[in-house]
Amino acid sequence: MGTGRLIVFEGPDHVGRSTHAEALRQKLEANGVPVIITGLARSQILGDLIKSGNKDIHDFGPKTRALLYATDLMDQIENIIKPSIDAGFVVIADRYIFTPMIRESLRGVDTDWSMNLYANAPNPDLTILLKSGPRRLLQRVIYSGNVGTLSRFESGMDLGFSTIPTVSFLEYQSKLKDAFDRFAEERGFLSISTSKSKPEVSGKIWDEVFPIVKDLIFNDS
Repeated sequence: MGTGRLIVFEGPDHVGRSTHAEALRQKLEANGVPVIITGLARSQILGDLIKSGNKDIHDFGPKTRALLYATDLMDQIENIIKPSIDAGFVVIADRYIFTPMIRESLRGVDTDWSMNLYANAPNPDLTILLKSGPRRLLQRVIYSGNVGTLSRFESGMDLGFSTIPTVSFLEYQSKLKDAFDRFAEERGFLSISTSKSKPEVSGKIWDEVFPIVKDLIFNDS
């Protein structure tokens, strides 16, 4: 079948990454393209630990946490992502190496140090940065009824912005947005706003993905 592709979705929590990753999977599979979805905290060796012990792990120091996420991702890269690409699959990563790098850069970890952890990670064929303003993200949290479940880490309270979770969340998301924007400009990410309807955003994503995968699309004519 030939070489597959690696499509990465990046962006903050609550921006709709998983929704649009799944929509893209369905579109690709409808066109005869084999797909696998992966992402942070999904490795066999650390995925369950990171999810089940989320609070404890996020209470570790930033370099320790960076090493844990790097181990999780590199296990997936060696055992899932690379073999799947070699087998002709399109791998959709719901967050890849950039989210943990950006998160820890805000906590004082040198980006070059973090990048060295992923020296053997394959480069994405396309990285899509989904964007939304901090207030819109908070509205989504409130609408979903998850304000009470905002973790200290997710709201950036470990950085001392505020003792009020929602206030800290807004400041933290603003810092994350700036950092993601810098990464996008430096590394050539495709930035897409999620302020439009889901079908419109998914359509924009497909317009950008199609040229990259068109040679993989099944044609029985």
